[in-house]
Amino acid sequence: MYYLLFTFYLAISCFFITRITFIKRSALAVKLILALFLLKIAAGVLIGWMSQKFYPQGSDYWGLNVAGWNDYHVLMSDPKAFFKDIFVSPYDHGYDRFFNSTESYWNNLKNTLIVKFLAFCNLFSRGNYYINSLFFNFIGFFGHIALYRIFADIFKNKKWPVIIGCFLLPSTLYFSSGIHKDLVVFTMLALYCYALYFSLRNGLTRKYLFTIIISFTVLLFIRNFVAVGIIPATIALILSEKLRWNSLLIFISTYSIAFLMLFLMQALRPSFQPLKIISQKQRDFFDLPYASSQLETTVLEPNLKSLIQNAPEALNHSILRPYLFGPGPSTQFLVPLAIELFFYQLLFVLMLIFYQRKSGQFHPFIFFGIFLTLSLLLFTGYIVPNTGSIVRYRSLYLPLIITPLLCYINWKKFGINILK
Repeated sequence: MYYLLFTFYLAISCFFITRITFIKRSALAVKLILALFLLKIAAGVLIGWMSQKFYPQGSDYWGLNVAGWNDYHVLMSDPKAFFKDIFVSPYDHGYDRFFNSTESYWNNLKNTLIVKFLAFCNLFSRGNYYINSLFFNFIGFFGHIALYRIFADIFKNKKWPVIIGCFLLPSTLYFSSGIHKDLVVFTMLALYCYALYFSLRNGLTRKYLFTIIISFTVLLFIRNFVAVGIIPATIALILSEKLRWNSLLIFISTYSIAFLMLFLMQALRPSFQPLKIISQKQRDFFDLPYASSQLETTVLEPNLKSLIQNAPEALNHSILRPYLFGPGPSTQFLVPLAIELFFYQLLFVLMLIFYQRKSGQFHPFIFFGIFLTLSLLLFTGYIVPNTGSIVRYRSLYLPLIITPLLCYINWKKFGINILK
């Protein structure tokens, strides 16, 4: 029965996916939209199958789905308790500890919201993981389209590099297709970028403002450090568009002022300790069970000296791991990710050698993507002590930096004319 239901919902999804205005305005051919959408659905099926096969004792993806099925029964038997559960904190300290990773209502909320959504999906799926994955990825596909529309506007004659960067990066496609927070974060981040970019280009409308508010709020509840990281990048992008000064100088200045204010506020107001929040999040990760891809990570102290000293290690872990050569991947599952990362590093070298100057110059949004990605990767490197989690987090930001790389390379030097 589930096979028939999955096929039925997939057919309906394919019917609507090519008729939604937001997607039609991408100007992609109908057959190509369907192919990319089916690839997204296939990635969702694959990550579900892989997580069940290799982690049968416990997987976040299947665990959330089971929790959604349990909550579905609560929805059916006691709707009042179902909705009340969203707002009740089980802790004595109530709604404090917004940035904490343990014993925090806000940390629990990210899973609570996903589980509640799954409960409604189960009205149609009857708890089947793969059908729920189809529903999730129908929404997640909008994130890929949003990024495509941004970069297609910046690089007007680079259709296929933009398609590859926005739809086909292996780790991004894989990790953003599971029933998990990652799918939500990727989609909301992409929609936020879309609304911000086109509001600066076309003027701020109610539609753009609504999208910015909703996407930012969801990010704040689901993965708050991503929402915080967006703020300086957004300010710098707005200043770049309004002032029309040197964008790189504006981004460097904005981030320098942001870091300076951070340290001054901590010095002037001891109760406000952002560095302590970062070090505590790292300790929360240390308290988790030892992972097969665990990294030797220096303990971060809540002071500026430790932050600076640990920065090279954090960047090494978040940008260069897993190594393809030297100390190789710690598990067989990291080998494809090491190959993928090496390929991106090769792309960077090719871009430096075969940079195509006519490819849209360096639009301020490119700096937005670079600075946002690097700041989030630095934060990830500080707090996450295992490669498996790092590559999962990193995959969500890759389109912001890999898509420009693909577009700035002069592929004609290699006789590849299809990438015009």
